[in-house]
Amino acid sequence: MPAIDHLGWAVRSIDSARPHFEEGLGLGFQSDEHFPEVRTAFFGAGPTRIELLEPLTPESELGRFISRRGEGLHHLALRVDDVAAALAEAQKLGFKLIDKAPRPGSRGTTVGVVDPQREDGVLVQYVQA
Repeated sequence: MPAIDHLGWAVRSIDSARPHFEEGLGLGFQSDEHFPEVRTAFFGAGPTRIELLEPLTPESELGRFISRRGEGLHHLALRVDDVAAALAEAQKLGFKLIDKAPRPGSRGTTVGVVDPQREDGVLVQYVQA
């Protein structure tokens, strides 16, 4: 049974959202990383971790997500032993593969994203440490 690694939360600006997650929710800042189309920041520790995702361009996948749905829950990240095996199983279950193969993620992890094609639009990310 996979455990929850973190919740991915789409925001227009990490800097603007930071006080809510740090002060309002009491989740301490852990790390900040930049990727080609997204900036990420992790808050909280242990079983309570939130990843804020800020699009670096409005044309990026995340920028389009926020344009369509607004800020909020973007993905549920599940900790797994083998991302490739989790992607293969998800495909057997009828999930749409966003990532066809594992790829590098934040904090030195390996990740893979799938779309369970639910109306709520929340994606599932598999995380291997």
